Amino acid sequence: MPAATVRIWEQRYGAISPPTSESGQRLYSDEDLHRLRLLKSLVDRGHAIGSIAKMSTSTLEALLTSAPRSEQSQADEDEADHVAVVMTGFPLQVSSGSVVAQFDSLDAVLSDNVDVRATGLIVQVTALYDETVNRIVAAAEHLGASEVMVVFPFGTKRAIELAALEGLTLKKAPDGALRAEEILAEFVSVLDDRSRRDAGQRGLWLRSQRRFDDATLARFVGLSSTIACECPRHLSELVLQLSAFERYSDACLSRSPADALLHRHLGDAANRAVQMFEAALAEVIEHEGWDVTGAPSTKRLASKS
Repeated sequence: MPAATVRIWEQRYGAISPPTSESGQRLYSDEDLHRLRLLKSLVDRGHAIGSIAKMSTSTLEALLTSAPRSEQSQADEDEADHVAVVMTGFPLQVSSGSVVAQFDSLDAVLSDNVDVRATGLIVQVTALYDETVNRIVAAAEHLGASEVMVVFPFGTKRAIELAALEGLTLKKAPDGALRAEEILAEFVSVLDDRSRRDAGQRGLWLRSQRRFDDATLARFVGLSSTIACECPRHLSELVLQLSAFERYSDACLSRSPADALLHRHLGDAANRAVQMFEAALAEVIEHEGWDVTGAPSTKRLASKS
């Protein structure tokens, strides 16, 4: 295991608490090593380190010898750990099963021949400019990656601001001396940290399809006059207006890569709002007992723009 992984498991997740010598060296006991081996085996089987790090050693041993989980459960957890990597400045030599694809350029990711899905994307670039951020976002969308880490030595102030606005995790490496294994270990821990998402700090926004098309919403607007309140009509009109603004932002003229990123951000904001108001409308529909037969599927899908 990379030393960086052990440090993250110790410091972030409290998996072990080894004492240190007077010179600051960690002193691992046989029990610590046994726990690390158990945790590594369980993580390799698909368990999230955050969910097992503080379990007792006996519980870990029992979990390791227990019956395998269902195929669906395994598939769901495997999907959460899938990472694609773009390293243009140095090769990435890793043994981690979490890396599903490696590319030598952003052009390679955006190729029509690429059929890879990944929850996370690591991109190492020599410099960060507006157009670079634009291409990184496009690559993440192409892969369906909602978490993106960008490793770079320097970049323009505007590009850094736009990258942060888009929800990208930035890691500045002025001397280029960061080890690829350490970067990967840190990023996998970000993917595994569910509290980040629970706090509402989302990564890159992947657009979601509408629950209700315009014709269905127009029908709801007409039905609103038959009940006591005007909430269904107002909600339907808001969704129609926000969806129209989302399309407008996507089609708006961009004079520069920075403009394009800003318009994308506005479209993302509208898409978020559409989701919120459609969820509220769905509750009203259920409360009123309306028949929505023929409406589009409510399944969330990531769009590719």
